[in-house]
Amino acid sequence: MKKYLLLIAAFSLSIGASFAQGTWVSQATGFPATSTGVRNVHVVDSNTVWISSYDGAGTALNYRDYSYTIDGGATWIPGVVPAPTGYAWSQIFGLDGQTAWAVLYNAVAGWGGGIWKTVDGGVIWTQQGVGQIYTTTGISFPNVVHFWDANNGFAMGDPVATKFEMYTTADGGTTWVPVPPANIPVSIANDEYGIVDHYEVLGDTVWFDTNKGRVLRSVDRGITWTVSSTGITVPANNVIDIAFWNSNEGIARLFNAATGVQTARRTLDGGLTWNPFIPVGNMLGSDIEYVPGSPSRLVSTGANVNFVIGSSYSDDGGLNWTDIEIGTQRTALGIYDATTMWAGGFTTSPTTDGIFKYAPLVAVACGDPSINSGVISAPDSTICFGDTLFITTSGANPPSVGTTFGFSVIVSSGDISGNPDPLSQPGILGGTGVVFPAPASIPTTLPNTGTPFAAGVYYFTPVVFGNATGTGSIFQLTLDPACTYTGTSVMFTLYAPGDPACSVGLNENNTSFTANAFQNASGILQLDITSVKQAYLAVNIFDVTGRLVSTNQVNVTTGNNSHSIDISGLDAGAYVIRLADDNNISILKFVKN
Repeated sequence: MKKYLLLIAAFSLSIGASFAQGTWVSQATGFPATSTGVRNVHVVDSNTVWISSYDGAGTALNYRDYSYTIDGGATWIPGVVPAPTGYAWSQIFGLDGQTAWAVLYNAVAGWGGGIWKTVDGGVIWTQQGVGQIYTTTGISFPNVVHFWDANNGFAMGDPVATKFEMYTTADGGTTWVPVPPANIPVSIANDEYGIVDHYEVLGDTVWFDTNKGRVLRSVDRGITWTVSSTGITVPANNVIDIAFWNSNEGIARLFNAATGVQTARRTLDGGLTWNPFIPVGNMLGSDIEYVPGSPSRLVSTGANVNFVIGSSYSDDGGLNWTDIEIGTQRTALGIYDATTMWAGGFTTSPTTDGIFKYAPLVAVACGDPSINSGVISAPDSTICFGDTLFITTSGANPPSVGTTFGFSVIVSSGDISGNPDPLSQPGILGGTGVVFPAPASIPTTLPNTGTPFAAGVYYFTPVVFGNATGTGSIFQLTLDPACTYTGTSVMFTLYAPGDPACSVGLNENNTSFTANAFQNASGILQLDITSVKQAYLAVNIFDVTGRLVSTNQVNVTTGNNSHSIDISGLDAGAYVIRLADDNNISILKFVKN
């Protein structure tokens, strides 16, 4: 029957451009399944946030997992709403660190669902309005719940008999009162519906959008409603977004998930009329939210890897957009103020990633003693033909001044250690994109396939810089020698096919565990691992271009272990698997049919 944002892929991409406003800092949702995505983020205050989940691995599982924090994201507490198996999230709404409402729909039947409430931080969830709300066979579908305080709220669902199924409550949801049908505009078509978690509230005014490009508005907390058309024609399986920054001014936009084209409208009268405009810059397609306390600042996120992904902001109500960072998938947004906001992502493990908190940058000036270009390390310095070079840079801390700043790795035919103007040196051959902020360790991969680098000796050098101009990879920038810090070059040898040096068996892996990988009859990647100790192994999968396409973590015990990894989201072809614990690395290959 519906109704997702259809903009999300299963795994995260990590290379991004630098930016001067702030950075997204990873926090762990605690969700148990790898690639769990964040469907919606509800920020209660600067410390309290509730989030809901969805299956980001593309396997169409129905998740009821949620997580919340009461300490600004330092700790996330996961749980599962005890709705029936096969139910999935429409929305979560938090009132404080103990009280929240969960809206879930029956994803198996395609209709039905309900509202659950907790008053003890998720220890007990109780379904509200059982047998009374969202019960019309084959039709009912709950989308949204909102509360102004502990007692007063409203809920919205799809049309039943041409009228949206809406309720209000004055007792915290113990009793839900139907909005009189006479107060609700008639649906424009039999297949018009609302969108899960698509609504805006400012004061007593509520807006929500539909798949037919219309916007419904109530100025009395959901009791009476009016409707207008944005004039946007919405293709099948697409939806519009709306954002308002005061009672009169707002925007509506369609991000076409098939073409990446944006269609935008602006209102100056609370949504009664809408006028077209063309956004300048990257207004991204996953979510768009107003920043409370600002005159008209909006933030957008993008997660559809077929188009631009990342995050951006506008200070003029969506007319002009500035990139925060580009190249990393961001899903749903939750914003408290200009310096406190969260963006969803994808869970790498129960203790890694999934939600990201915005951190305004503290400028690191040129010459600051904390600046460090980082140190490159690798399990091997000699790479036979067909094998893959894996290098890791750790300890990098770039300056953060000027328009463009960040970290890169330069590949050259000679040693350029410590050179303040590395791009002017002869023999510069390639390198990575710009990364900021620099994580604790930065992986870089290079398959030895003869391209782009033939057999020979190469030097890899970490570089951090500030006050650069330009955008794109480091080779598209103009660096400032007074604010460029070039680290120590590390030499690697790539061997040609059949080189005699490889016939004696170069020790590429340096490992205390062994592994085999194969695709089983169900299309699942099977890993058989023999380990000499108990350990957690990072399992990273790279395609033939060296692009990281899947990140997982497995726990192995002494002896033989077997683990399954879903690879249904990967294209057919050859892949490299890198398994690593704190001290050891194993490299193996598999071909997906």
